[in-house]
Amino acid sequence: MPLYHSSALLLGFFHCLEAEATFAVGRKFSTKTFWKDVRKHNATMIQYVGETCRYLMAAKPDIDPTTGENLDKKHKVRLALGNGLRPDVWAKFQDRFGIEGIAEFYSATESFGGSWNYSRNDFSRGAIGRNGWLYGAFMKRKIAIVERDHETDEPYRDPKTGFCTAVPRGGVGELLYVLPEDTEQAFQGYYNNTKATNSKIICDVFKKGDIYFRTGDLISWDKEGRMYFHDRIGDTFRWKSENVATTEVSATIGLHPAVEEANVYGVQLPHHDGRAGCAAIALKSAPDDALLKSLAEYARAKLPKYAVPIFLRLGRGLSAAVTGTNKQQKHSLRVEGVDPTKIGDDELYWLKGDTYVRFSKEDWDRLNAGQVKL
Repeated sequence: MPLYHSSALLLGFFHCLEAEATFAVGRKFSTKTFWKDVRKHNATMIQYVGETCRYLMAAKPDIDPTTGENLDKKHKVRLALGNGLRPDVWAKFQDRFGIEGIAEFYSATESFGGSWNYSRNDFSRGAIGRNGWLYGAFMKRKIAIVERDHETDEPYRDPKTGFCTAVPRGGVGELLYVLPEDTEQAFQGYYNNTKATNSKIICDVFKKGDIYFRTGDLISWDKEGRMYFHDRIGDTFRWKSENVATTEVSATIGLHPAVEEANVYGVQLPHHDGRAGCAAIALKSAPDDALLKSLAEYARAKLPKYAVPIFLRLGRGLSAAVTGTNKQQKHSLRVEGVDPTKIGDDELYWLKGDTYVRFSKEDWDRLNAGQVKL
């Protein structure tokens, strides 16, 4: 992970510096050398961000060329620390590599709070935070999870009072953090970007004069003190008058045995309201008729009808839409949509009947002409 990233620098390097521990960093991330470096340096903790753990899972087992022994669990790692470990990878990663604990955190450099989840069992697996009743009582004074206006992507305000509405425990809404009264001093915002800074501040949330920081994330917080990430506002899309959370669909598709990675997003289609679901996926083998039908059957069995991806995109688009810290991006994929002239050498498929079939330039032209209704 590049050291310009706050996770690598603050939670990696400075964490070790403060604890008087050894910090080992490679020149670049590679699934072929990662575990060799771990064993070489006798590491007891590893750090991840985004899809790092999925990439390690997708790699072939590390076999000793001399003895034929599987070396996946031949290390001293007891803990993996980081953020962005997807629920569909969490348990598989622990089981395959024999990792006792996962320390998942949630925060941002400009944020006014964060959460932690040190998980060693099924109770909090997949959560970005976990707390007991005492800290939960303290957190209630510092955070709020409010309903979202699906038309504007802003917190919903009651027409009568003008105030926001908190979601019940377990409900999904935007996470807000209380800002101190001296906001201008405490929250410096984005350098030379007043508009971006102001977009993160919301006033008069529950009463006149209160000030909160907008995370832009859809979060739920259940009665057991577990906090879960659902999606980034702007990534969630509406189809058939229903809200589709891209991370939840990605996690579901990612559990299909033939799928290595999935990135789900909404695409605009001519003569259709909302956005249709599209999944850019990496497969473990070349697609054939049986696999395409299996993907369609699996999605329909595991997802609500409105959340089943209408389109599949196979090729290099998925790997190209990743940041330098292994986090998936959706913007470029959304812009390219399902226009065959914009996706390069990637292949497009769409759901027809009980399977996925090739989506061609002729099909796109029919959509543009209003001859197809999905």
